[in-house]
This record gives sequence, C-alpha cells and structure tokens, in this order.
Amino acid sequence: MIKLIFIKNIVLIETLKIDFEKGLTVFSGETGAGKSVLLHCISLATGRRSDISFLRKGVNEGSVTVEFNIENNIALKDVLHEQGISIDNNQIFLRRVLYKDGKSKAFINDNPVTVGFLKKIGASLIELHGQNEKIGLLDPGTHIKLLDKYGENLELLLEVEKKYDNYEKLSQIYFNAKELDKNKEKYATELKNNISLLKKLDLKEDEEKKLKAKKSFLMQYEKIFKIINNVYFLLNDDNSSLSSDLSSNAAKLEGIIGEEDDIDELKQINESLNHILIESKEVINNIINIKEKYHFDPKELEEIEQRLFDINNLSRKFEAEPGNFRKILNSFEENLKNLDYEVQKIDEIKNKLEKARVSYQSSCRKLSEKRIATSKKLENDINKELKPLKLLDANFKVEFLVKEEENWNRNGSEKVRFLVRLNRGTKEAEIHKISSGGELSRLMLAINLVLAKSISPKTLVFDEVDSGVSGAVADSVGSRLSELSRMQQVLVVTHLPQVASRGNNHYRSFKFNNETETFTGIQKLNKEKRVEEIAKMISGEFITDEAIKVASQLLDEK
Repeated sequence: MIKLIFIKNIVLIETLKIDFEKGLTVFSGETGAGKSVLLHCISLATGRRSDISFLRKGVNEGSVTVEFNIENNIALKDVLHEQGISIDNNQIFLRRVLYKDGKSKAFINDNPVTVGFLKKIGASLIELHGQNEKIGLLDPGTHIKLLDKYGENLELLLEVEKKYDNYEKLSQIYFNAKELDKNKEKYATELKNNISLLKKLDLKEDEEKKLKAKKSFLMQYEKIFKIINNVYFLLNDDNSSLSSDLSSNAAKLEGIIGEEDDIDELKQINESLNHILIESKEVINNIINIKEKYHFDPKELEEIEQRLFDINNLSRKFEAEPGNFRKILNSFEENLKNLDYEVQKIDEIKNKLEKARVSYQSSCRKLSEKRIATSKKLENDINKELKPLKLLDANFKVEFLVKEEENWNRNGSEKVRFLVRLNRGTKEAEIHKISSGGELSRLMLAINLVLAKSISPKTLVFDEVDSGVSGAVADSVGSRLSELSRMQQVLVVTHLPQVASRGNNHYRSFKFNNETETFTGIQKLNKEKRVEEIAKMISGEFITDEAIKVASQLLDEK
C-alpha cells in the first residue's frame, strides 16, 4: 500500500507531501482544482509516460516520490533482491525525476533503474483505472491466472504443469533423436574421420614433450657441438698438454708427500687433482659418445617439425591438449558404437512422447472443465454487479481459445480472455480495447470486487468511476468502493457525496495564488471540514442547512 507521496514542481504543485492510510481515501475539489494532478503524479512515479508539460513552469526539474509498504509482497522482494536493491523495514521508494529538456530518470530506493523496470515494479504495486493501459486486469496475459485463483484450481494446475514439463522434455529428446537419425550418415562419417585422424597420428605418451626437446637440440646443434669440441680438444691427451701436465704434476706431488705427511691441504690438492683427471676422462668419453650418437640431419628436423605441426592441428581441431587425445578417441569410438543404438530408440521415445501427450491432454481437459465451470460462476458474479453500477446493457464473458500444439504451455492447452460488452447489440471485446471513462472504471470496480481475494494485493486508484451517475447508482458505487477497501487500499477521485462520505480519509484539492503564480494544494479534511465539503457537493457553492444535515447523516451512516 501507498504510505506517502511527495511531489515537487509538477504542474501547479510547488511542494506537497501526502500521508496515506489503509482503507478508502477520497479526493474531491472543484473542477480544475487539480484532482487529476495527483493521478498524473502516481502514474509518473510508477513508470508511465512522462511529458514535459507535467513540469511546473519556470523550473529546471520536478520529481515525484511514492513510498510503499511491501510487507506481504514476497515475490516483489525477491525481484528487487535479484536486482541488488536492498529493502529496509518493508518500505520502498519509487521516484521519477523530470528535466527541462524532456528527459527523465527513475529510481527505486535511490538506486538508478530503467523506466521499464520502474513500470514493472509499479504495476505490481498499484493499478490505475481510468487510464486504459494494458496492465493488471486489462492485460489478457493475467486472465487465465486470475480465473485459476478464483476457481481454486491450484491442484489441477500443478498436475498440468508437471505433465507439460515431462511432455516438453520428451519432445526435445525426440527431436534430437530425429535430427540424429536424419544426419546419421554425416555424423558417422565425421566420427570415422576423426577416429582415423587420431589413430593415424598414434601419439605416444609424452611424445610431444620429447619432440619439442629434440627440435630445440637440433636447432642448437651447431652451437652445442662447437662448444663440446672445444672442450674435447682441451682435455684430450693427443691434442692438448693440459691433461698430461695435470697427470704429471699430480704424480710428482704424490711422490713427494707420503702417507705420514701431516699437511692436510697438500693431501686435499692431490685428491682434487686425481678427481679432475677422472672427471675429465668421463667428459671425454661422453663427448665421444654424443658425437657418435648424434649427427645433424636437416631431414630429421623437418620430420620433427611436421610431426609437431600435425599434433597442433588436431589439438586445435578438437580444442584439447594432446595429452587428452586418447580420451577423445575413446569417446568418438563409443559414440560411433552407440550411434545405431540411439537411432533404434526413436520408436521407443516416440511411444513415450505419445503417452506423455495423451496424459497432458487428459489433465488439460480436467482443468478446462473446472475452468469452464468457474467461468460461469465468475460471469454470473460480475454481471450481477454491473446493473447496480448503471451498466444495464453490459455483459461480462470469459472466452476460451484452443491453442495449437506448438503453443501448449504450463498453463494448459487453451487461452483465456476476459471480454465485455457495454452496449446492447454490440459484440463482446477485450477489456483493454474498451474506450476509457466512467463506464470502464465502474466495470473494473465490479471485476475487482468479485476477484478481490484472487488478486495480489495492490493499491487501486479509480478515476471517473462516478462519472454520469447519481442517486442510487452513486450509493452503489460508494458502497462497493468501501467494501473493496476492506481488502485492498483504494484511492478514488469523486464528485459525489455518496462516494466521498464513504472514505476513511478525505482530501480536498484547491487552487491558490500569489501576485504572479497559481498553485495547487491538497488538504486533509477533519470531520467538520468533511461535512462542509460534502454539503458543497450536495447544494453547490451556496451551502444550505439541509445540505449540512444530509452531509452529516451520510458521514454517520458510512
């Protein structure tokens, strides 16, 4: 429900704050005094169309902020949470700012949002009747859900939803199987080619790693062998005096020092020389071995590069590391093996799908039968409400349209629309296609009253609901608005004393001036002021004692 509205620089309003309470709130005032401004402001704050003409003359920007209590609206809280919008004390603020250049911005709890999202949230909180927008009850997409809630069809609906999910799942499986069968030959050829490529490659474990190392060696071959040849010539007795000199000096040193010599440093030098001679011989032997084992062959390097190229090609093709080639090969072989088996299952899947279709249709028929019975009751209940509201020739009707199979869904195999006829001799049409005005507002009052327990709680705003009526009809309108307000917060703009007297809260719009400008104000009326305002509705600008008496009586009887 609306808790408050704050308006700044909109039309003739400079600043205005209105607090709201539960029940029925009525707005009255002279024609042109600004009652419709409030509706424009609520409409603006809940994401409806903006217009630069809404902006007060001479200002750069204007804004409307509406505070809502959403204590029991769990679904809305979830939607806001998904958008990262936090909620404090079950209160949210919807705000719209208009600028002089015609642009506007939208906010929820000071979080910038799109106007589309603001409208979505606004539509779940408030419904304006008299605006003729395709939202709420005027949206055909909501009618089937409302009918099911009204008829308490939840158990049957859950059965249909479950069977549709199964039918949809099997439909997809069947489609995939048929596509597989249709492309079986192409798919089998593709699998065989892939298997052939992997088998022909015959990649060994760690082969890629070894090939890369060998390639690196061969590419550095010339540098490597130049270095080891230099070392060989330094260490080989036949080509260098280094080794023989070391050997000779080591023997001399060993001959000079005996075992009894106590100079440890000499012994260590002697041992180190012997180690050097042994290690140098090992180095020479290794150099001889590597020279005999490895020879630079440009053809070998070319073959290695080609092998690595082939490995990389398949790695890109299968989007996998070479180490996973064996696993991929096994998968392809398994798919090829199962290909015939998968195709053979088509008939089995088709049979299951047919059973699911029959089961779904059976549940749809049961739900449809319940819906038809519910629709008769709904039609009867709403049509009974129309005549007291001066809709004598109006007729409300629920239409059922059978869907094609491709349009089946979790709501069933039919489409539901609420239709209405306002004048005798005309054909029923969708509610949102009816021209706006008092008749539409009263029609929506009747529908809301009958469906009140089936509709998610919203604030309902009625404009022109009393247009063109008086007397007993006006009293009927007032009593029904009062009854509806016991279940939902209701705001109504009225010219009728029978309606105004029913309000739990009463506001009067008025104009006032300074030397240069005209402003709109809205004042909450106490009991005394309410008597005066309602008396004015009865007798006009000149208030009679009889009008005061009737006004007091109307307020006492509410």
